[in-house]
Amino acid sequence: MGVFDLFGRSSKTKEDRGATTFSTAGGQSGGMHKAGPVSVFDPTSYDDVAKMIDSLKESKNIIVHLEKLKKETAMRILDMLSGAIYALGGGVYEMEDNIFMFSPNGVEIL
Repeated sequence: MGVFDLFGRSSKTKEDRGATTFSTAGGQSGGMHKAGPVSVFDPTSYDDVAKMIDSLKESKNIIVHLEKLKKETAMRILDMLSGAIYALGGGVYEMEDNIFMFSPNGVEIL
């Protein structure tokens, strides 16, 4: 079971990734309209996960760059964030290889 199976979404191909649309619970779409602030994280260890989860709990979108980490550490961080976003009722989107966006409840990534 992959991370996308948890959220009922399929991984998009690289061609699909450039055409991301964000929409809010109000039904408006395009760009980042009313999608809340975005925090970008480039973690160096598993210890950085708490800060990322705190941002999600504050209803912020987060973008996480995992390309500089060892594969085991990156998977562990991804697992923890996937569990947190599932508990918060949000979603996850793979933007590029090893770059993920996590969105809290109320922001849908199409």
